[in-house]
Amino acid sequence: MMTRTLILALSLTAAAAPAMAAGNGNRTVEVRIDDLNLTHTADRERLDSRLKNAARSVCRTGLRGAAENARRSACLSNVLAKVAPKARQAIARAQNGTQLALLMVDAAR
Repeated sequence: MMTRTLILALSLTAAAAPAMAAGNGNRTVEVRIDDLNLTHTADRERLDSRLKNAARSVCRTGLRGAAENARRSACLSNVLAKVAPKARQAIARAQNGTQLALLMVDAAR
């Protein structure tokens, strides 16, 4: 079977919290997946781990406190919910012979 590799930027945006509004632009993290074979369970688990790490990165502000913890938790939930269909799409494409190279994870600021 022939495998094709595409570079496709799949982006997602998390709802901006007021504390993030003062930021300048969007925080974006590239999640490389060109080294994963998404037809294998172990590599799908690696993808899940990478997406969670990327979500934590885009939701991190460096602030502390109960309100910030609640905001960060909501941000993580939103980001992961929005990236899930894109991850499923990448897996489906891999099963059809097309390997994607990266996913983009970002949060609106």
